[in-house]
Amino acid sequence: MPLPRPHPGSPPPQPPYPLDSSPGPYIPSTDEHQRSWRPSNHAKLERKHIDSSSGPYTFLSYFDTVFLIDDSAAMAEHWDAVGKLLDQICTICAEHDRNGIDIYFVNHRPRGYYLYATIGQKRQRGGYFNIGKTTDDASSDNRDNVAGIFRAVKPHGHCRLDHRLGAILGPYMKEYTRRVKDGVPQAENLRPLNLIVITAGVTDDNPYDTLIETARSLDSCHAPPYQVGVQFFRVGDNDDGRRAMEFADNGMAQTLNLRDMVDTVTWTSDPGDLAPDAVLKVVLGAVERSIDKPV
Repeated sequence: MPLPRPHPGSPPPQPPYPLDSSPGPYIPSTDEHQRSWRPSNHAKLERKHIDSSSGPYTFLSYFDTVFLIDDSAAMAEHWDAVGKLLDQICTICAEHDRNGIDIYFVNHRPRGYYLYATIGQKRQRGGYFNIGKTTDDASSDNRDNVAGIFRAVKPHGHCRLDHRLGAILGPYMKEYTRRVKDGVPQAENLRPLNLIVITAGVTDDNPYDTLIETARSLDSCHAPPYQVGVQFFRVGDNDDGRRAMEFADNGMAQTLNLRDMVDTVTWTSDPGDLAPDAVLKVVLGAVERSIDKPV
């Protein structure tokens, strides 16, 4: 099944949510886990740096990959299909990230989150971290099972997508901008972030606020175009969700004169039936296309 794309000559879609187009300071979220982001090892990542002889997913080894999964009530009818999708793409991503992948949910929190919250340490339990991490320690138990995690989650409630995007992008950008301010060279700054969001696009908050502020902050830091990529994988055929994701993909950067760091894949059949080229689009769509852009 081909992935639908807007006609090249069509105007950018209009946002179904109000936009705050006035510039403002980036205010990172502080209510979630701040992970230990890995340092980069390239002053400028270019295609010539990447040895593609080991396969089409080699790009992933240069990024930290994080998943955000919408587990709101709107996702209930798609939940089994999402499980198949995760089984298909998480394995690929984990194999190419020695630090392992991270998984967040919009509503679900890991066991112990609320207990940690009572003692002011809920940031340590906001998601599942370093899944599939490779290690030389044979006794290491830091190998969460994606399928097991997914089975423990049941879709329910509202979708505060922007709130959760802020919980992930906020700490990353806070640390990135701190290092830039301190004069840390790009080669020693944070590893680029590849954020993959699986959602029906039916949200209860404005899904653009964090994306806009992140893009503004990256632009003000003169960050490489591949420093942060957000890939939306939209399931289902909800019209509101379609309009929201289309604007994030094709209209937001043009309307507000921002970097284009968002890409969207729309899938209306079973995500578990994705062909290899479509899987590649899901895991690399937002970052692969930015590699050849000027820094």
